[in-house]
Amino acid sequence: MRSCLLIATMMLGAGLSACTQAPPAPAANETPAGVAPLANARIQMREVAEDARHPGVTTLKDRDGNVLPLIEPAFITTADIASVAVGSDGTTGHGTLILRFTDAAAPRILAATEARVAKRVAFTVGDQVLNVAVIAGPFAQSMQVSGLDSNEEAHRLYTEITGKAP
Repeated sequence: MRSCLLIATMMLGAGLSACTQAPPAPAANETPAGVAPLANARIQMREVAEDARHPGVTTLKDRDGNVLPLIEPAFITTADIASVAVGSDGTTGHGTLILRFTDAAAPRILAATEARVAKRVAFTVGDQVLNVAVIAGPFAQSMQVSGLDSNEEAHRLYTEITGKAP
């Protein structure tokens, strides 16, 4: 059985959703094929510290300009991602990014997300915080980044991450 979850949102209606098992194959016109990210894309997911005095933090600003202390090291990085695709949020119609993780990374991501249930995490590309969410349950195979401002933003990020046009 497929076990999916929604990660509760903390910022601008942004969200993450993820699956612990690979989803069934979509129809050919539902989801475009994914492309491997560029090695230098700097995709990361890090836990948000309670305060900036926490040892081993990097600080970035969210979309509203609030400082976020992010605990290092990241528990998801570019190297963990097998493919990236552009999708569509069924509620808003805005673009989403769909990330599928490598089989090798899946057990580590599962353990990392199990340890962070109910904790805030930030998903970043480069130094840009795309969203901050609370992990509602563990995941390992894939996740979807929603809450982007527009389809154009999803396409721009996809191109930045993969070096290819969607």
